Amino acid sequence: MSRVLWVRSEVFDHGVFNTSIRWSISKVFSFLGTLKGSTSSTTLSRSAWMDVSTTKCKPALSEAEAAAYWTVFSVLQQSIVGNPGDVLEIRVIGIMLVCQLFSPNRVKAELTNKNEVGTVWNERAVGVSSPRHSPRGSPKNSMPHAALGRGLDFTNTLVAFAKQHLGYLMQIVTLSLLAEPGAVTVEEFDLLGLVLCAGTSKNQPLWRLSEAIPDLVAKKSMPAAEVRKAAQKLITWNEDVYTTDNAQPIQEPAAKTLNITGMSKLTWFHRPHNAEIEYLNIVDCKDCAIYVTARIRFCLISGCEGTTVILGGVSTLCTTHNCEKVSIHVAAHCYKMENCIDTSSYLFTHIPPIITGDTRGVKLAPYNVLHSHMASVLQGSRMTLDPAFVDVWAHPVCCTAGMPDETLRSRVNAAEEQNTTYHFVHPSKFFPVVVPENGPRGAALQLVLPEVYDKAMKERQEEMQEIQQQLSKIPGDAAKKKVHEAIQSHFRDWLQSTGKVRQLSDLAKHSMQFHQTL
Repeated sequence: MSRVLWVRSEVFDHGVFNTSIRWSISKVFSFLGTLKGSTSSTTLSRSAWMDVSTTKCKPALSEAEAAAYWTVFSVLQQSIVGNPGDVLEIRVIGIMLVCQLFSPNRVKAELTNKNEVGTVWNERAVGVSSPRHSPRGSPKNSMPHAALGRGLDFTNTLVAFAKQHLGYLMQIVTLSLLAEPGAVTVEEFDLLGLVLCAGTSKNQPLWRLSEAIPDLVAKKSMPAAEVRKAAQKLITWNEDVYTTDNAQPIQEPAAKTLNITGMSKLTWFHRPHNAEIEYLNIVDCKDCAIYVTARIRFCLISGCEGTTVILGGVSTLCTTHNCEKVSIHVAAHCYKMENCIDTSSYLFTHIPPIITGDTRGVKLAPYNVLHSHMASVLQGSRMTLDPAFVDVWAHPVCCTAGMPDETLRSRVNAAEEQNTTYHFVHPSKFFPVVVPENGPRGAALQLVLPEVYDKAMKERQEEMQEIQQQLSKIPGDAAKKKVHEAIQSHFRDWLQSTGKVRQLSDLAKHSMQFHQTL
């Protein structure tokens, strides 16, 4: 029976991010060696990790970097492997640190010289030479928003990276950090299930990674060189799971992956709201409005500019990468922002957001999306708006370029002006976002807001009620008509000046297309 192995794209989409350390294989092995030598157990709690990784490991991490790595690694482990996120195995940490070497630009160069293992910048975008690159460093008229693409180059590069680094990964799962191990067991090889998946075909996954190599399962242990060679021949890209095709609005995706790529000055509206999307990728979209109110497991927003993205619940991880002037509205278990400029995030999270790379001018605010079906969508994504997490979004972990202590400083100094990476949307400028719906609108989701935002919302509602009362008291139909005409005129002027006319026109077209498919 045939077997295949494929790379888990979500690990590289969401688990690789910029910190101050330029990881290389030698640095990963040095870090793991000192980590292993500094603890009596191969399993670490969060507190033990924070202590050892910042004081005893070489290279040492900053507190913010250690917190960011722990959060992302544990979330991915829990989602993919199913292990609880309150502890991490040293070997799991090593696997994820090897992933930090991934760079499409660098890997292509390395393929021409397989014997050279050099330092790898933790930047995934082609054409970028520094992990501290961001769009801010380029002229406004030629700003390179390097998107983490979904095309053939990306898939080939990722598969090549997995094959080339499989030997190092097998050293880590066997804890043979000085040389290739003599043998590898079933249990050790199965640990690589964090980054690889096995199947009898691309749409029939197997329970354990070792089942892709029947001889290993039968013998329980085999020479590592034989296992590595057998596995390298099986590694491929799974187009059935991680399709590279661009999706169409309205229609529910047939594949697990939904790609919205390369759009410009368009409105994209996904239906139905009760759909389930494993992997949502919004890539290289300019001046767009994107609505996806389905249940989502992973969401990647990369290389976008001037775009508004309105989402429901993301049950695992949402990453915003290399974006500028983008507005994100999402309820996500974990939210990560990397190399973003002048970007606003309206969030509800279970875990403090992570801000990395060269990220500046960020605005944070509570989740503000209203939709009559949003409560069921959030419940299906395990992201019900629990008041216990009402202000978690307001305490991000910052390990931005050149600012390793920003997380600590922001906790000590409450004044927003002390923080150069992010500040909060002022309550007076905080407004809900209403998702367009066909037909009668049901009861909207009740937002869960910090007191200062909740108070501002109630004051604004009272103001609107007062205005409505004043309008109702205008005497005579002629006077009322004149007032309504004035209001409509101002509204049309606002639509024109803000560019909302195009968005309304697009939504009207989507509504007609949706009814035609019923």
